Amino acid sequence: MTLEEIYKKNKTVEGRIIKFHADRRPVTFILGLFLLQLAAWHYLPLWAAVIAGLLFLPLLGSVATYNHHHQHHNTFNAAVLNRSFEIILGTQTMITAYAWVLHHNFGHHPNYLNQPPCPGRNEDESRWARRDGSPMGPIEYSLNLLVRAPYDSLRVGWKRPRLLVCFFLMMIPYLALQALLAWQNPANYLAVFLGPAACVLLYVYYLTHEHHSGLYTDNHYAASRNRTGKFYNLRTSNLGYHTAHHIKPYLHWSLLPHYHALIAHEIPPECYVKCR
Repeated sequence: MTLEEIYKKNKTVEGRIIKFHADRRPVTFILGLFLLQLAAWHYLPLWAAVIAGLLFLPLLGSVATYNHHHQHHNTFNAAVLNRSFEIILGTQTMITAYAWVLHHNFGHHPNYLNQPPCPGRNEDESRWARRDGSPMGPIEYSLNLLVRAPYDSLRVGWKRPRLLVCFFLMMIPYLALQALLAWQNPANYLAVFLGPAACVLLYVYYLTHEHHSGLYTDNHYAASRNRTGKFYNLRTSNLGYHTAHHIKPYLHWSLLPHYHALIAHEIPPECYVKCR
């Protein structure tokens, strides 16, 4: 597949509701999992809800990576469906509508090469270097993101007021749903929704440390680590093709392996991580 063919396929609308045929399976998975969570929240005693919440965790990890892809390339043709879907994704992962867009799309992506100290350039919102330029470990990086991400999202949003308004407006239905779930069954809400979502948030931060940490370079082909294993990319919707994603961030996730094949010869061997 040539680059022209990839772009042509990227513009193809497969259906009237969902843009790409490839999105039907993850959307079905996510909505099905949400229904299971609702059933566990409503029907199970607390001890069983705690077990269910633990069993949901590895599945929610896949939801979190798909949430990332959705914010780059919205799943549905209708805006109301995309925003409704994002309320569910936020409930499952604690990463709400427009949070990815502000912090990740308009923060991390244009600045991911800029690690401190980098005078005169905007620092990466997902920075993996300390102030002295030394790399953080994965735990320090995750905790740093946990503390700084809300502030950095608002700082990026200050320069894009329309998106910032959308971020705050979408917090209203998201928080309303959380309040309803907590009011009706607070213990099970903590066990099935809030607790697992908080764990998934930390998992996302921990997962992203590997993508760029220690790669001091201005070469986009050498600035990301890649995992090409089938099982990893099945679980993460091709997030393993990370160099391709950063070079073409709005290319649909299903097309990343095709673009990766075109640029693989440009990627240094040390930018590959072995996995299944």
